[in-house]
Amino acid sequence: MLGLRSAALIIVLAVLGGCSSGDAFVDRAEMAKSIKKQKLPGYNGQVTVCYDSETPKAERDRLAAEACEVYGLKAQLTSETPWQCRMTAPHRAQYYCYDPDMRMADGSLVNPFSNSQVKAWNRERNAAKAGQQPEAEQ
Repeated sequence: MLGLRSAALIIVLAVLGGCSSGDAFVDRAEMAKSIKKQKLPGYNGQVTVCYDSETPKAERDRLAAEACEVYGLKAQLTSETPWQCRMTAPHRAQYYCYDPDMRMADGSLVNPFSNSQVKAWNRERNAAKAGQQPEAEQ
């Protein structure tokens, strides 16, 4: 009986300790897709920041900006989902890493880590340049 009470007390303390305020962080668990080579946050154009209710938005934005800055990119918040991260930092904010100069003609952002999107963007840019040159020559 004493062992059961001790185990229950340990579980209660662990749960209460887990509910305490935690620092916001960039979730690198999602980023480690390869055992051979550790990938940095944002390598696929997405960054996940885990945070608690006390974390200011500016702090979350700063963490995402630092992760995207490694690639020379900017961070843009795409979604926030409560109760989807760790117990100490339960909320999740998804950010998109982008280059402000890489936009399609319709204004949509290009994922610089997607070969197909970058190729489509280059084709569109080249077509626009080719279309402008004959007009400039006339």
